[in-house]
Amino acid sequence: MVIYLILIALLGSAAGLEAEKVGIVHMHGFWQAYDEQHHLDFKNFVEEKTGVKVHLIDAFNDLAMPPAESSITPLNVQVPEILKMVKNIAAQYDKIIAVGFSQGGVIWRAMIESWDDHNVDTFISIAAPQSGQAGIPPKYLASLGNLPFVKMAQSQGKTISEADMKLLPYDPRVQQVFAPSNYYRNPATYQLYLTTDFFPKLNNEVGNKKEKRKQKNNFERLRKLVLIGGPDEETIVPWQSEMFGFISADQNIIPMKKTKFYKKNLFGLKTLDKKNAITKCIKGGLKHNDFPNSMEVLHDCVLPAIRDVLNA
Repeated sequence: MVIYLILIALLGSAAGLEAEKVGIVHMHGFWQAYDEQHHLDFKNFVEEKTGVKVHLIDAFNDLAMPPAESSITPLNVQVPEILKMVKNIAAQYDKIIAVGFSQGGVIWRAMIESWDDHNVDTFISIAAPQSGQAGIPPKYLASLGNLPFVKMAQSQGKTISEADMKLLPYDPRVQQVFAPSNYYRNPATYQLYLTTDFFPKLNNEVGNKKEKRKQKNNFERLRKLVLIGGPDEETIVPWQSEMFGFISADQNIIPMKKTKFYKKNLFGLKTLDKKNAITKCIKGGLKHNDFPNSMEVLHDCVLPAIRDVLNA
């Protein structure tokens, strides 16, 4: 009888020490698909090195003009649809690691802020414009030029100036069909930016108190936030947006701790920082699409973050 009780106690202790089940959920960026080689490389490397399963979200892939759904679809449509998929995956695990590349990092932050009682332990943001996009990269300009009403204006002999193009992302017709416009945040036109529907709400710059508190509480549930980016980035403007920094109207760089997001603690960034929960991993010599499967990034930034979760 005594031996039986000892065995029961030992078995109970072993069960208590059983490792928590952890999964990784990865969201691709704009103009991309879930199964592109650099995302597959990320998945294969991480699974081989850690044994943790990586789920690549198969949603809103590639680039197709409306009404087809793709990475260009507005984020207020993408976020709730992707979150349904993510919740089904997350239900399989005790805790998950969120990984978002580029636009996928903005999508993941929006999902975290809107998801009550989430089980996201760590959020790894890879080359994502977390403070917004202050400029329009040339390849995005080409996409804007293909929008039907822009083509119509040009066919009527109307000239669209560079200044017009800088304001174009705020146009409701663009906001409703071109996802990158949803996080366009030109510091020279801040008041106009505040009239848009997605990013000001995500950042708690506008909205009612109840919704702001909910979003902040959900973001503050994160145990760790890992920000990955670098100065040779050619797509995110400025690259410091990947570190929650930004740029002023007179083109001076504003570090994270000097931004309004941080100083006013709008959505919990300062809270996480005060808990030493933010890690910044800055890597030079990498272009935007190099980040997801860069061996340097994977070894120095991603693996330590995953092992930290496994050892927590």
